[in-house]
Amino acid sequence: MSRKHLITIVGIITLIGIASFSTHTMLKNKPVPAKGIKKEKVLSIKAEKAHFVNVNNNQIYHGRVNAAQTYILSTEVSGRIMNTNVALKEGNTFRKGQKLVHIFSNDIEATLKSQKSSFMNTIASILPDLKIDYKSEYEKWYGFFKQVNIAEPLPELPAINSEQERLFLASRNLITEYYSIKQSEINLAKYNIYAPFNGTFKSVRLEAGSIASPGAEIGIISRTDALEVIVEVEPKNAKWIKSGDQVNVVTESEDHSAITGKVIRKAKIVDPQSQTIKIYVRISPKNNDQIYEGQFVYVEFEGDELKDVVELPREAITDAKYVFIVKDNQLKQKEIDIIKTNGDSYYIQGVSSDDIIVTESVFNGKEGMKVNIRS
Repeated sequence: MSRKHLITIVGIITLIGIASFSTHTMLKNKPVPAKGIKKEKVLSIKAEKAHFVNVNNNQIYHGRVNAAQTYILSTEVSGRIMNTNVALKEGNTFRKGQKLVHIFSNDIEATLKSQKSSFMNTIASILPDLKIDYKSEYEKWYGFFKQVNIAEPLPELPAINSEQERLFLASRNLITEYYSIKQSEINLAKYNIYAPFNGTFKSVRLEAGSIASPGAEIGIISRTDALEVIVEVEPKNAKWIKSGDQVNVVTESEDHSAITGKVIRKAKIVDPQSQTIKIYVRISPKNNDQIYEGQFVYVEFEGDELKDVVELPREAITDAKYVFIVKDNQLKQKEIDIIKTNGDSYYIQGVSSDDIIVTESVFNGKEGMKVNIRS
């Protein structure tokens, strides 16, 4: 190798060594960047000191009026429907005790009178024997004979005082005839239907002149002198309402007339759809009261005053029983009792006068979280 080549190689090696040494020195002396200091997150929330109040516990709800009783009129016998003093027309009204339906029964009545006449002959035929063989019972049966009237229901059968007397009457077929006539009287009563209450025809399927068959629906009647209002109440508010409570039912008419009602029953189950409990209020309107089945009304329930409660927005309550309070600029969870709902807010108890309560929803809020109360 020539001297010139050797010098070149040595020069290259020297330059590489100097460059490596310089790079190492620069990296060694490079200042280390300071690590970033993580700042703790502070949540800004709305909160205020507990403010206790006494509130009126009256509750007002919307409800719908229903008939206290609704019956389907149907007949157990067949025949032509005859006219009565109450026309079978939808919307027609009637009074308790009025005849609503009469099925033609002249033939049945004639047969029954014939049975009673034959029964009277049977009694008359045994009276002479009773006078001789059962002298002590004669006056009893003679008095019964005089009471029998073919146009009236049979009187009660006299008491039978001995087995001999029973055997004698049975041998003459008197007891069989008596109960056969009683059965015919029961059947005849089925040809007439009388109004069980003051009411109106809600619908009519068969009018006078139509032929009715056993079990056929003639119409539907609703009671008008006793109505019910169904009110749906949240469970937390339903606890203040009891059966027997007096209420005010206010109509939506221009004069907002009020009618006194009474809580007659309270459901023991929660409706799965609305999550409410049904309260049933009975009202007995007078003739001049303008309130009708199907109408919407307001029902006011009067309750005792709620003392020392705090009103909070619903969003401030978590899991239906907790609120957040602020202590030493940190969140603390506190269990409370919801006393009553009030639209978009709750009345609660379970906090102290020194508590600072968070009045809004805290997203992902948890105990110990640092907070700042904003004004």
